Amino acid sequence: MVEHARAPRGSLYFHFPEGKETLGEKAVELAAVPVNADTWSPVSEALRDARVVDLPGLGMSRGRPGDWPSWLAALVTETGARHLVGHSVGAAAALEMAVGRPDLVGRLTLVSPFFLQARAGLISRWAPLARWHLRRIRSTALAKRLTGDAAQAAALQSSVADLRYGGTAANVARLLADSGRRQWRRDLQAKLRQYTGRLHVVVGADDPLTPDGRMLLDALPHVTLTVIAGAGHHPQLTHPREVAQAIQPARRTDQART
Repeated sequence: MVEHARAPRGSLYFHFPEGKETLGEKAVELAAVPVNADTWSPVSEALRDARVVDLPGLGMSRGRPGDWPSWLAALVTETGARHLVGHSVGAAAALEMAVGRPDLVGRLTLVSPFFLQARAGLISRWAPLARWHLRRIRSTALAKRLTGDAAQAAALQSSVADLRYGGTAANVARLLADSGRRQWRRDLQAKLRQYTGRLHVVVGADDPLTPDGRMLLDALPHVTLTVIAGAGHHPQLTHPREVAQAIQPARRTDQART
């Protein structure tokens, strides 16, 4: 069973898996854009002690992207989570938290970290057009765009509903545009070089790291890389079991570089 609950310092979307034995290291999963935390439900249910959240200004969470640092610090402190899992734009938030507050983060997992992958298309990089498109897109079209398979439409219905709510589409459009900006990507890569803790990167084989991104990882200590065959930028939708297995703490010491 999955419950929804309130989060510290404002409104947040939580998934609380019930009736499962704890692994001893709680995890917080930060959802990406343009999807919401609901797309991570299958992964969350497969894990034993994980919380899936929408960042402020996205999904069902109120606030703005500028609220992320203080909001994340409060979330990690109040939940006792030491393992941050960030997907795409959520990977940027998780990395900035891990570098800025290493006392609160014991382990970092980045799923499809956009700043180590190829930039998105031109439409995504022009916020006004992206905003217009996102407010009108249907779940079938979004499923085809994100995964190439309309069968994922049902899993995206709540994400599409969120995009029609308030300023969510505008926030998502700005973040998509920002993700293509070279300066932000360079800043995040520099922060990744500063991170000395345990790092696990998970990508789909159809959305690989760039050569420069792979070189950056190869130069870091304590890094493992998982490549999921047949997956793209949103593996939580198409390969939830494989994503859950990659995130499991028990696998981190056995996972070989791919």
